[in-house]
Parts: sequence; C-alpha cells; structure tokens
Amino acid sequence: MSALTTRQDFPEPAHIDQATATMLAALLGDDDGASPMSARGQRRLRIGQLLQVDARIDAALELIALQLPRWQLRRIAYDDGEWHCALSRTREMPDWLDDCAEARHPDLALAVLHAAVEARRLDQRPAGSAAMRPARSETTLLCCDNFF
Repeated sequence: MSALTTRQDFPEPAHIDQATATMLAALLGDDDGASPMSARGQRRLRIGQLLQVDARIDAALELIALQLPRWQLRRIAYDDGEWHCALSRTREMPDWLDDCAEARHPDLALAVLHAAVEARRLDQRPAGSAAMRPARSETTLLCCDNFF
C-alpha cells in the first residue's frame, strides 16, 4: 500500500481521472499470485476492466470488496459540494457506537478511495490502541441523574 493517508494526497478535480486510476493501482498492489480463474483473480480482472471503461466508482467499490472484505459501505452523502463516504465493519450498529472509516472529497470515487485508505489504516493499528467497547450483551444502562 502506498502512503496515501492525508487529504493533501488527493488531487483537485482537474486531474481526477488520472489520479483515481493511479490510486486504485497503488491500493490494488502487485499481483498476489492469485490464479486468473480464482475469485480473487476475477475481481482483479474486473477492476482493470472497469477502469478501462472509466467506471471509477464501481472500480473503487470492487477494490473494497477485494482488499477489505470485512468492511462494507455504510453511507454516501453529498453536502456542501463534497461527497461524504463511510465504511463500517458492522452496519447494523448505531452511528454513534460504530468505528467507521470516513472520508470526504468533491469527487465521489476519490471519497470512496480515501475511506478505503482510512479503513486499511484502522485495520493495521495495534489491537491495544483500539477503543475498547463492551460487547452488546454486556451493556448496562445506568441513570446518573442527581435530583438533590
């Protein structure tokens, strides 16, 4: 993976098509030895075909399915001239409890790719650095109001 982790690494709209293809290639990495007949090889081939027909958003989503199988698209929204994208490991969990990989950019494909980079960064952090949340079955609600 390349070191594309900051917002400065994402280009402005004038060079988006070239940058998206470059970033997808960097995130896809070298051929991992998967047979072209395997499911993994077929996905890599499909990403290449999608890039040839300029289907950048579909290629970015296919890349997430290939490289980050535990992550799913949670939300895409357009607000104030920017696309906001969020990826999640558990979509059914409420927003405020979930540890999402979020990104924003004026181009939708680059917003999705930036979220994929963020998801990969979250996957690579040490286990002890993640916020420890109790399992759903262990959650207990307490009333902490003081009426005195």
